[in-house]
Parts: sequence; structure tokens; C-alpha cells
Amino acid sequence: MQRRRLGLLLGLALGIAFFAAYPTLHSIFGEAAPIFALLWLAPLGWALGPWPGAALGLLTALPLYLSGHPGTDLFLLPATAALVAATAGWIKRRTELYAFRERALRFLGHVGLKAAEATHPEELLERAVEAAVEAGGYRLAMVWERSPKGFRPLVWKLGVPGYDLAPIDGEKLAILYRGKAVRTFDLEHLDWTKTGAGQALAAGRSVAIADVRRVPRYAFAEAARVLGYRSVVAVPIKSGGRVRGALAVTSADPSALAREEAELLEEVGVLLGSALERLELKERLRTQAITDELTGLLNRRGFLEWGQAVLEAAARRQVPLSLLYLDLNRFKQINDTLGHVVGDRVLVEAARRLRQATRSRDLLARHGGDEFAILLEGGGEVAEKVAHRVQKALSEPFLLGEESHRLSASIGVALFPTDGTSLAELLRKADIAMYQAKKEGGGVAFFEAGSDRALKGRAALERALVRAIEERAIRPYYQPILDRESGEVPIFEALARWQVSPATFVPLAEEAGLAFELDRLILEQVVADLAEWQKAGLELAASVNLAPSSLNHSDLLPLLRDLLIAHEIPTSRLVLEVTESASLEPRGEGALKRLHQLGVRLAVDDFGTGYSSIERVRTLPLSFLKVPRVFIQGVDTSKTDAAIASGIRMFARELGFEVIAEGVETPAQAARLAELGYRYLQGFFVAAAMPKSEIPAWVEKHAQKANRKRA
Repeated sequence: MQRRRLGLLLGLALGIAFFAAYPTLHSIFGEAAPIFALLWLAPLGWALGPWPGAALGLLTALPLYLSGHPGTDLFLLPATAALVAATAGWIKRRTELYAFRERALRFLGHVGLKAAEATHPEELLERAVEAAVEAGGYRLAMVWERSPKGFRPLVWKLGVPGYDLAPIDGEKLAILYRGKAVRTFDLEHLDWTKTGAGQALAAGRSVAIADVRRVPRYAFAEAARVLGYRSVVAVPIKSGGRVRGALAVTSADPSALAREEAELLEEVGVLLGSALERLELKERLRTQAITDELTGLLNRRGFLEWGQAVLEAAARRQVPLSLLYLDLNRFKQINDTLGHVVGDRVLVEAARRLRQATRSRDLLARHGGDEFAILLEGGGEVAEKVAHRVQKALSEPFLLGEESHRLSASIGVALFPTDGTSLAELLRKADIAMYQAKKEGGGVAFFEAGSDRALKGRAALERALVRAIEERAIRPYYQPILDRESGEVPIFEALARWQVSPATFVPLAEEAGLAFELDRLILEQVVADLAEWQKAGLELAASVNLAPSSLNHSDLLPLLRDLLIAHEIPTSRLVLEVTESASLEPRGEGALKRLHQLGVRLAVDDFGTGYSSIERVRTLPLSFLKVPRVFIQGVDTSKTDAAIASGIRMFARELGFEVIAEGVETPAQAARLAELGYRYLQGFFVAAAMPKSEIPAWVEKHAQKANRKRA
């Protein structure tokens, strides 16, 4: 701008001097005097451009005419002077255009490089405005977006030392000089039709304002004055078929190249739009990769990724963290008995409650299945408060159709940095603590070194259990069930035996998802044993315990059908025992009816220890109710136990079920049960469980003993 003014002033001064001195110049130089017109026409052509320069060159005809110059010069010299001025203007414009293109291409190259390096949309836009100022030489570069109240700035960069911008409450924009506001604009009430960014956003095309001073009531006239810019070019940023924002740049000089500049910046807008679309697609794919599709929480991968970053930040700030690892108690039973659709609804509702029970800054994830992880800032005291809040939220009834179910959570806690400095280590120890909480009946447990050793033992036992099932090392032992009235033993209960106590490995199989594989193994061996005894002339029946998850397993019915057909065993020779709670669930009731249709007999094990509904029990196709040892132990000494045993017997008789008393150990118990009307007895009073090889001899010996008694 200053150079243009200087060229104009110099040209005018030389022009005036030329006209004043022309008579003298003509007297001295004669016909060559008009040549001196070039001295002022060249600066004017350079300053004003080719066409104004050419017009002024033609005006040299006036002093030539007044001085009586020959006619030929009246045509030749002014034309030559005009050509010189036009040439000077053209050279100047070409020089400016070349310089602009070099700067603009450098800017475009920088934007392309920044777009390739950016990892998210905000970073892309920030780098674009930086490139506009640093490589493009603009005084101000801003990206605007449309908002419900007008337009608002997203990112900006100033090339004016000491100045900056600051949004205020989302509705105002302040110009700062060395940190102090010198001018404030109310964005909500601006006339956006008088701004380049507003026009570009509204029209979806580039807008060039060569000189804002020539725009009546220009909305940012005061900003132009304070920041010292004259020209504005704004281009839309489009992606996905819509205008996402507008890039506006300002320059100190009125731009004769505004249109060329707008065309080039349109390329920048297209480049930014494409990069935005690519980054947003990448972000969506990344979000999908780290988000649990069902609950919307972080998944395991996302938790590991974000959690490690949180740990690193906490280490720098030296603040404690707590990791809560929780498992939903009784969820597997709901999932197995009511189906995966209902189970998914429970997980979604649990995730919603966890969001409400935790703070927005806490990191919450579904780690897998019905297990969730929470990483929060604070030590053990904070962790305990959050854990109890989570338990309270999850203890409220879950409404599933017409029924409500109560769940609870077992929560393990590991502390950073006390229990570990890596996320993997904290997760492992919180998981150990969670199993300790589950073992103690549910609740909250903090990690202890002793429980680490115990869990390692549990993991080793689980691996051994898998091998034992694969190698068929778990075998059924048979405990006789005595028919007191006939003295015969019509049924033997198959009890799984291994080198580890059943009280340990049977629950472990359920927890590890091995229950059906274990039940399959026992069923295959029991049916094969029944076939072997049948060939030996022993018409025996056997009962097998089924895990709740096995009862509803899709392979159970085909497995039983194939086994019984293959070994030619009548279906009535097989009794399946299920827990009370599993049999009374809607899906469990349906499974029992399908098994009954197959022809096998059914028994409810440990009757009276679950949550029974007499109305529901009476509709089940049962053959037996098994009364647990807890009610039989004191039947001969406790009026309460005797009353319970008697009540169950009367209830079963009314419904047409037989009752089996388990855990009968003494003659006194057997005698009292006989008085109460019990026909079937099981326990050490009859015999302990024995391997299949001992069954024929025991049956023969028992028959001889029974015959002697009858005699």
C-alpha cells in the first residue's frame, strides 16, 4: 500500500514538473522533449495499472499541442508514452500476480501438509489458520461456523504482534491487546450480510471484498481499523454435501487480486472439507472400535487406550487413582433362563445406572460380558464411596416384562500407585479383589497380596479342570436311593468325582462356562453305565444333576435323545435333577416340559432352599422333590425340622410327587422319616457313593440282606 502511494505521488510530482518545464525542455532538446514524459508515466503506470497509465500517457498530447509540436509527434509520442505506462502497469501486475501465486501456493502446500498430519478435526482447522498467517502472510485467519444464534468463531490466528481474540460467553468476541480487551463485538446482533464469512456461509461460495472501507456499514469495520486490514476473502468449507464452516483471511492492502485469491482459497476450502470428511470418518471408525455397541460405554480396547493415558497424566500430577472392577451377581442365571435378549436389556440398564452413579470425569467401560470397570481419581476412601453408590444403584429391581429381578454387584478395588503403576496390573489385581468379594458373598473388597496367590491357584485349577474334561478324568460315582417300602434300590444318583472336591470344581465349572461340558461328560458316562448294567441283567435307573445353564442349553435335548437311542435305554431310566431356582424361571419351566415330553423323569434338588412359588411348582411335570440334608439332620431331634419335613411331604403328596430325603445318616433319622411317610431315603445310612464297578456286587448283597429281613 505504501509503495503504491509512493509511486502515485512520485508520478504526479514528475508529471507536474514535466508540464511546467516542457517549454524549456523543448527549447533545449527540441523534438526529443516528449521523451521526458516517460519519467513520470512509468511510475504512474506502475502505481495505477496499465489502463489508467495508458490514459495518462495519451494526455501527453495536450502539452505537445499547446507547444505547437509537429503533427507527427502529436500521434507517435503520446502513443509511445501510453504504451510505456501500460507496459509498466502490466509488468507491475504480473510481478504482483507472480508473488501472490508463489505465496498462495506455499500456503496451499502448507495446508495440505498440515491436513495430512492432523489427527482430529480441531487440530486440522488450527493448523490451517496457522499456515494462513505463517505461510500465506495474512494478518488474520479465522474459521467460522453457523450457530443457532448466528455465527461463531471456531479457531483463529493473528499475525499482528500483541493482538489476540477471545470469545466471551459464546455470544461476544473481544479483540485483546496484550491481554486486555480493546474492542468487543456482539456476534448475535451483527449484520452478517456485511461480512465475508457470513456471506460465504449463507451462499456456499467464495466472497472477496477488495477494500472493506468501501463497504457501507461493514460489520467488522472497527476490527479492520484496530488490526489494520483492508481486504477480506472468505471461502466455504464443505464436506458431506453441506457447508461446515467458512475460512476468512484478511490482508493489509486493498487487493487488486481479490478474485484470483478467492479462486485459490476455494481450493483450500475443498482441501479442508475433504480432510475433515476423512478425519471424521476415521474418528467414527475409531469410536466404533473402542465403544461397546450394546451399552455405548467404552469397550475393553477403549478402556485400555484411554485408561493408560489417564494413568500417565496422574503420574505426572502425582495424584492417586482407583480402579473398580465389578461383576453382576446372578446375571448369568438371568441370561441363561430368560434369554440373551433379556440379558442385553439388563446390561443396557446396568450401564445407565452406572453412568448415574459415577462422575462425568470417571472412566467407565464394559470390560466384557457382565463385567464393568471404572477408573476414577481418588484414593481408597473415594473408591469405597463410589462402590457403595454403584451397589445401591444396581440393587434396585430390574423390571423385565411382567417380572422384576434383583441383582447385586461384587466389586474389587485396586489403587494406583500402591497396587500397580500400569493399567494391566491394576486390572489384574482389581479382578482378584472382585473374586474375593464374590467369594465373601458379594460386596466390596480391596486387593490384598494373599488373594493374588489364591487366584493364581484358581486359574491353575481351571486349566486342570479343562484338561480333566477333555481327558474324561472326571467320573461318576453312584449313591443308592432306597425304596423303604419295597427294600429295593430303584435309583442311583450319579455324583461327579475328581481329584478335587466337588464343592470346589463344580461351582468353578459354572463360573468358567464349562458347566455344560461337564454335564455332557457325566451324562455320556451314566447312560453308557446304564447300558452295561442292563446287559448284565440289572434294570437300574440313574439320576444326574444339571447345572442351571445346562438346563436351557440348545444341545441338551438332542444329546439326551441321541444317547438314549444309541444305548437303547428307556427314557424313564434317566432322572434329571435341577435346582429349585432354575426350574421356576420361565425358560426353566419350558425346558422341563420339553424334557418331560422326551420321557425322562424330573426332580427338583434341594427343595425349600430356593425361592419357590407353590403355584408355580404345582404346574411343573415333576416326579420327585428332594429334601436337602439341612432339613433332615435334625428331623429326629428338632420339632421345627420335623414339621418342615412333614410339611414338604404333605405338599408333595397333594401334588402327586414323591419325596426323597437326602443326607440320611442314622437309624433314628430313618425311623422318624418313616413315621412322617417318607418312602425314599438317600445318604450314608443307605450307602456312600461308589464307582460303577462296585454296583453289581453291592446290589446283589443288598438284595440278599433285604430278603433275609423279609424272611
